[in-house]
Amino acid sequence: MRCLMKKNPSLKFYGLGKENMKRAGLHCLHDMSTKSLMWLHVLTELTTFLQMKRDCIRFFQQERPDAVILIDYCGFNFHLARAAKKLGIPVIYYICPQLWAHAPWRVKKMKKLVDKLIVVYPFEKPFYERAGIPVTYVGHPLFDEISKEGIDEGIVSELKKQRETIVSFLPGSRKQEIVRILPLLLQSAARIQQIIPSVKFLVSCSDEQHLDLVQTITRESGVNCKIMVGNVHEVIKASDLCIAGAGTITLQIAYYLKPMIIVYKISPFAYFIARPFLITPYIGLVNTLAQKMIVPELLMCRKNYAWLASQAIQLLNDPQKRLACIHELSLLMDKMGKPGASEHAAEEVLKLIWRA
Repeated sequence: MRCLMKKNPSLKFYGLGKENMKRAGLHCLHDMSTKSLMWLHVLTELTTFLQMKRDCIRFFQQERPDAVILIDYCGFNFHLARAAKKLGIPVIYYICPQLWAHAPWRVKKMKKLVDKLIVVYPFEKPFYERAGIPVTYVGHPLFDEISKEGIDEGIVSELKKQRETIVSFLPGSRKQEIVRILPLLLQSAARIQQIIPSVKFLVSCSDEQHLDLVQTITRESGVNCKIMVGNVHEVIKASDLCIAGAGTITLQIAYYLKPMIIVYKISPFAYFIARPFLITPYIGLVNTLAQKMIVPELLMCRKNYAWLASQAIQLLNDPQKRLACIHELSLLMDKMGKPGASEHAAEEVLKLIWRA
């Protein structure tokens, strides 16, 4: 949005978003701060989502925007794409849903509903090109944010001043992720400390609204941890090892070339339902991008904290394993860890609008 405004200050943005998008100029039709788009949690707010859908479609009909830009979550966005398409409004999909991982059959629907795909991972381009969908790879906007924000070296120094071994836990930014993953991470911490007594644990709380929850889970675990609200980049840079949920956070860790372990926890029932649809061999983005296992990862349906602790101890105590991991992360970041994605994405959006 910021790049588009620089190129054309007369543009106006309307849509669904949170605080960052509002600050960038979004006229918010619905605030998404308290809404969840994960798994079955949508069902608990079904009435709200149906109202959001109706309001968006009414906006399309009344205002006829120059383009509709969809972000992730095809379950909801395909309804909006269909409505926009009927009205002749160009439809752009940016940050595409991970159909390559779990729902390749939806590509046919994507082709019918979308005029242009703007993708952030290099392997997505050939995947969608094979389906005959116009697609441009622009890189990942995360690296724009990192290069723009910089890092507070004072915080990093403060965290590292005792010269302890630092292990950071980054369970995610959503409440469901924290509830599911953080207790598991803290269980592994007790075992890690038995083998490496000097270890110090940091827990990253990326959103202050979840601080009470993080504090409660940490307190109940009995593990001595320092909770850091925000300053995710500083937490990562200060760490000797990061243990994180699967997702974009793993790219942030890779950017700082920090050894990591990726863990994703779902219920046995969800595992049973989802497993047949998972066609990618990896759950972690860094392994998917590298197309090989460069960091340990595990999709868990039970709390296998013993595996987690074992992998952590190896990465902390085995210099060869650490260096091999860092080397592979370095090769990966040389390929894709560069800024410029948002600028390129804005250019693609304007091309489509002008063409229309």
